[in-house]
Amino acid sequence: MENNNDGVESLIKKLIYQGVGIAAMTKDKLEQAVKELISSDKISSEEGKKIVEDFTKNMDTKAKDTEKKIRDVVNDALAKFRPASKSDVEDLKKRIEALEQKIAALD
Repeated sequence: MENNNDGVESLIKKLIYQGVGIAAMTKDKLEQAVKELISSDKISSEEGKKIVEDFTKNMDTKAKDTEKKIRDVVNDALAKFRPASKSDVEDLKKRIEALEQKIAALD
């Protein structure tokens, strides 16, 4: 089961990193647009700074919410479809061997 968790963690991290990469590109575009608005005197530099800060805070909050949702979905799926562990398989083998011995004794 530990290997499954490592794979799940890796998948979650990849999804989050992709989201962060997209958000970073979006932030870069926003910053560029804000600079253009400031240079054309449509907004003040303080307003531009506030826009970028608000976007960053919002992005961080949404990233954390998304990470939690992904983890919850993956954990729910694993709980429903948990593969047998090595010890589960070994226990079943022992039970089968014991049943085979009982059947053989009946013959």
